[in-house]
Amino acid sequence: MSRISKILVVEDNPLLLLDLCDQLADLGYSPLPATNASAGAHLLDEAVDALITDIELGAGPDGLALARLAATTLPHLPIIVVSGGVLPTPADLPAGALFFPKPYRVDSLVSALHRPSHARAA
Repeated sequence: MSRISKILVVEDNPLLLLDLCDQLADLGYSPLPATNASAGAHLLDEAVDALITDIELGAGPDGLALARLAATTLPHLPIIVVSGGVLPTPADLPAGALFFPKPYRVDSLVSALHRPSHARAA
């Protein structure tokens, strides 16, 4: 598995987005923030190494749709889906994607991204 550096972070809550991006930057990662699935989909071409997305992203496609698109477009991309209100079933997630309920610990997300079993998302 290649080294994870640039992480696409999709979260519609500006404070949560800023907090997660700041924590990832403090850990040496390069977070690439987006506030909705459409913006996140456009950033998938930015040589991202991983995706962390919330499920509920306001109007438009949700984070599950983005995760499925990412898994199809970049089949080896590690994907983490988070939510404070939705509990997805395994069938809702792309193969290999992991779910974390909010509140989560950033170190748990990072550890999960680096697990050998999570080396691919599809």
